[in-house]
Amino acid sequence: MMTEQEFTEKFNSKKHIYTAWGEYIKEIIISELTKDVEDVATFLRITPTSRVKELNSLIQKAFYCGKEYSNPFDDITDKVGIRFVVLLVDDIKTLSCIVERQEWESSKDRDFEKERLDNPNIFTYQSVHYIVRNRKVIKFEDIEIPIGTPCEVQIRTLLQHAYSELTHDTVYKPKTRTLPKMHRLIAQSMALIETTDKIFEEVNDMLKANSNEHLLLPELTTIYSSFKEPEFEKGLNIFILDAYKELMVSVQMHEISTYFREHPYVFDLIKKNYDRNLLYRQPIVLVLYYLIAKKRSQVKQYWPLTPALLHPLFVDLGYSF
Repeated sequence: MMTEQEFTEKFNSKKHIYTAWGEYIKEIIISELTKDVEDVATFLRITPTSRVKELNSLIQKAFYCGKEYSNPFDDITDKVGIRFVVLLVDDIKTLSCIVERQEWESSKDRDFEKERLDNPNIFTYQSVHYIVRNRKVIKFEDIEIPIGTPCEVQIRTLLQHAYSELTHDTVYKPKTRTLPKMHRLIAQSMALIETTDKIFEEVNDMLKANSNEHLLLPELTTIYSSFKEPEFEKGLNIFILDAYKELMVSVQMHEISTYFREHPYVFDLIKKNYDRNLLYRQPIVLVLYYLIAKKRSQVKQYWPLTPALLHPLFVDLGYSF
């Protein structure tokens, strides 16, 4: 049986390897994620960092948690770990696919969806945990990572993360004495979290179904970019586009394109006012000019911001506000 001293010496001699391996895995996953999602910074709700466990925490787990490890150093697979926190349960699946399609060996150490099916009446900690091991020697930042070096990759939603932060050190650690009522409240909170995760998914699906941003904004951006580089603020463009959803139902993109082919001077108006305010630097300004030309009274009626922002566009086209 390995002694604490032997464990400590071995860990200290390999700590730099675990640090490098965690950083390597984090970089690979984030690099792959850029291929699957539009905005990685928004997709990941907390900036992921790789973290090597503190020595005392490892010693406690290896020798003082009441579990007999035949080989404590090799049997503990989370000496280094990375946590990815996302908003939706479907986002967990996106990251899981990335982990599973890499050349390394990955095995699920924990799968909350399977646990739900196996224990439908229990509401407790939920997360997806992978143990990732390299199939070949990898060199990263001049450090050689031996075959089979483990790293734990955790993937969870923001709500699951909040639950874990509350319970991990305060409820489920042996040093903490908990009351039955506390366990009951914690179980109730996870039931609510699970329900809220589902509601978030439904809301997100509805937003996708009802939003026409994917139909118009890319083409509007292409037209705008043909004469000037936009300072694209997605939220502002969608906000204004959503306000005019009823007006835009009957408008086809080719009609907007035709209008600007027949009235190219509008591009000069935008360039002239480009530095005036943010609105002129957004692709949505093309829709506003088109609607002012075609449906002036309704443009004013549905305008969601202050009139002072819309007034100059009317003036640009020679119309009274």
